[in-house]
Amino acid sequence: MTKFSAGTVAWAIDPTDAHDERPVIILSHEKRPFSSVECTVMCLGTGAKNYDHYSPELEDDYLSGVSFTNTTYLMPWALYTIPPGAIQTGKASGELTEKGERFVKKALISLFSV
Repeated sequence: MTKFSAGTVAWAIDPTDAHDERPVIILSHEKRPFSSVECTVMCLGTGAKNYDHYSPELEDDYLSGVSFTNTTYLMPWALYTIPPGAIQTGKASGELTEKGERFVKKALISLFSV
């Protein structure tokens, strides 16, 4: 079984059930307990700017090895634990750059802000 590093950007079966599949950022897999059955991800979306929640744009310089055709946004409130088998290993994937990692961390911290 492939274990994904934190910061991997990949496609997965959509845990929100809004689509068949969705891009996600792996937040925790290889260094977590029960990694054979659990992987924590943050969902990405193209319509998230329309929500009443903080959803910053994921710019190209935050990514390495993958890019998106449409403007894509972080959905920091959409955190899910999914089975590793839900990650589509046959599709394009990449990783966050160092700048991208800082960006995602700030988005996660925003969940604790008033």
